Amino acid sequence: MSLSIGKISVFAVSAIVLSFAAFQIFSIYNSARKTLADERARLLDRNRVAFEKKILTPHLSNKIKILQNANETRDFVKFKDSYFAATGGGLMQFDENGKREKHFTVLDGLPESDLTALAVFRDKLFIGTRTKNLVTFDGEQFEKYVFNERKIQAITSFIEFDTKLFIGTFDGGLISFDGAEFVEIKAIKAINYLFKTDEKLYVGTFDNGLWIYEKDVWTQMTKTAGLPSNRVVGVAVKDKNLYVATDFGLAILEENRFRTLAVLPSLSSLILHENQLFLTKTDGKIFTFDTKLEEFSAKGNLQNSRLTTIGENIFLLSNQGIFAINGVKIKPFGDAENESLTDNFVSALAFDQRENLWIGTFRRGIDIFSTDNKKIKHLESEQIREINFLQADENTVFAATSTGLLNIKNDFSTVNLTNKENLPSNSITHFSADFIATGKGLAFRENGKFRVLTAVQDLPNNAVYCVLQNGEKLYAGTLGGLAEITENKVVRVFKDSNSNLTTNWVTALVHANERLFIGTYGGGVFELLPSGEIRSFETETGKFTVNPNAIFADNERLYIGTLAGVKILNLQTQTWQNVKNFLPSETVLSITGDSENIYFGTTNGVAQIEKSYFHEEK
Repeated sequence: MSLSIGKISVFAVSAIVLSFAAFQIFSIYNSARKTLADERARLLDRNRVAFEKKILTPHLSNKIKILQNANETRDFVKFKDSYFAATGGGLMQFDENGKREKHFTVLDGLPESDLTALAVFRDKLFIGTRTKNLVTFDGEQFEKYVFNERKIQAITSFIEFDTKLFIGTFDGGLISFDGAEFVEIKAIKAINYLFKTDEKLYVGTFDNGLWIYEKDVWTQMTKTAGLPSNRVVGVAVKDKNLYVATDFGLAILEENRFRTLAVLPSLSSLILHENQLFLTKTDGKIFTFDTKLEEFSAKGNLQNSRLTTIGENIFLLSNQGIFAINGVKIKPFGDAENESLTDNFVSALAFDQRENLWIGTFRRGIDIFSTDNKKIKHLESEQIREINFLQADENTVFAATSTGLLNIKNDFSTVNLTNKENLPSNSITHFSADFIATGKGLAFRENGKFRVLTAVQDLPNNAVYCVLQNGEKLYAGTLGGLAEITENKVVRVFKDSNSNLTTNWVTALVHANERLFIGTYGGGVFELLPSGEIRSFETETGKFTVNPNAIFADNERLYIGTLAGVKILNLQTQTWQNVKNFLPSETVLSITGDSENIYFGTTNGVAQIEKSYFHEEK
C-alpha cells in the first residue's frame, strides 16, 4: 500500500513539474511573441514613410497643347472596364477592343508624362512616375502622394501581397501601403521587378540580384549563387520550380543554387501563361521554354519590349505600342499613333520658310509638322540622328548632328557639308553662318578651307557649346568661359577670374531687344552690357542650369529652359516668372516661337503655348 502511495506521489510530482514546465514554456513563448510584436511595432514606427497627399487639378486652358509620343508602353492593366497603359507620353485609356478613349497628359492633372508602372488597389489606379512619386486615379480625379522626407526617384513596380500594395522604387527601397500608411519594408536599392506566390515575395533588382522574402526572413541570391547576371527582369514558378530571367539568360533554382538553362543576352521579361514559360528580348523577339529555348515569334524593330498578362490574355509592350498575343498570332492592340512625335526627347526646334515646325530629337532624327499640327515627314538615318541644333535658311534647313553639319533641302534630300572636311570633330553642337562649334574647337571657313580656334589660340576651352554673331563680333560659349572673337581672333575672354561671370560653362546665347544674354550650366543667366561688363541675375532668379538650345527671345519676353521648368523675363517690366506645371517634363531642352505661339521642347515632348497665356500668368 505504501508503495502505491509512493508511486502516486511520484506521478503527482511529475505532473506538477510537467505542468510547471509547460507553463514556463508558454510564458516564454508569450513573452517572445510580445517581444517580437514590440520589436515589429518599433521597426514599423521607425520605418514609417511620411507623406503628403495632394489633389491634382487639370489645366483648363485652350491656349496650351501637348505634342508627344504615347506609344512607348511601360505597363498595362485593366481598371473599371477599360484598359490603361502607362507610357512615356502620359496615361492612355482604351476600350476592350483597343480603341483609344482618352489620352491623359499634364493638362489633365498628371504631374509629369513619364509614367513607369500601374496597379489596381482598393478601387483605384496607382500610377508610378519617373520623378514625381506616386499618383492615384479613381476614374475622374488624380491625386498625388509626395514623400517629402525621402528620395524615391522612380517608382518602378507594384504588386499586391499580404493585403497590402508593395511598391518598388529605384532609390527609396521597398515600400508597403495598407491604404492609410506607407512603411519601408526593406532598404533594397534599384528595384525593377516584383513577383509573388502565396507565401513568398520576390524582388528583382537592377544590379543586386534577387531578394526572396518568406515569413519575415530575407534571402539574397546573386551571380555567386549561379544567376547569369545580377540584373533580374522576370520570375516565374512552374511545377514548383523557380525560374529567374536576367538580362543575360534564364536560370532554374536547384538545391539553393541556380543553373543556367539558356544564355540569352538582352532578355527583358519572363512570364508563365497557361503553364508555358514565355520570354522576350528588348527587341521584341519572343521565346518559349520547356526543355529547351524555342523562338515563338518576333515583332521586328521594337525596343524596350516586355511581356505582361491580364486575366487570360498575354500582351507584348514596346516602344511601338501594345500587341495582343493569341495562339501563334500577334496583332496590335488598337493602332499606334502615327501622327505623334517619333520620340519625346526633343533637343532642337526650328521653323522653316513655310512655317513648318522642325522637331529634332536626340535619338530618332527629325519630325516635321505643318501649321495645323499634322506630321508631314519623319527623317531618320545613320546621318540624321542625335540632333543638337536646327536652323532654317531660304529653301533649306541646316542640322548640327553627331555626324556633321547637314543640309536638308525642300525635297528632304540631305547633304553632309562637313564629312569630307578637316574638322576637329564630326560631332557638331551649334553653328552660326560659317562658324561651327564642336567639342574640340571652333571651326570657321577662311579662303575656302576650315581653320580651327582652340585653346592654343586663346579660346577659353576647346569644348564649344554655342556661337552668336553680334555685328562684326562673334561670341563663343565654351566649357571654360565666353570668348569674344573679331576677325577670326579671340580678343577677349570672360570668365569667373576676370568678370562677374561666376560660372564658366556657357551653354546658350541669345539677342533680345539689342541685349545679349548668356546662359550657363549651374550659374543661371547673365547679361553682357554694352560697357563690356557682365551683369548677374542671381539675386532675382537664383542659380540654375540653362540647357543648350533652351533660350529664346521675342520682342516681349526672354524664355529660358532649365532642369526645373522655364524662367521668363518680361523685357518691358524687367520682372521674372517661373512656369512649369503645363510642361510635359520640367526639363526643357529647346525653345522656339512664331508670331502666335512659343514652343518648349522637353524630355517628354513639346508644349505649344499661345503668347497671350503668359499675360494671364501671375
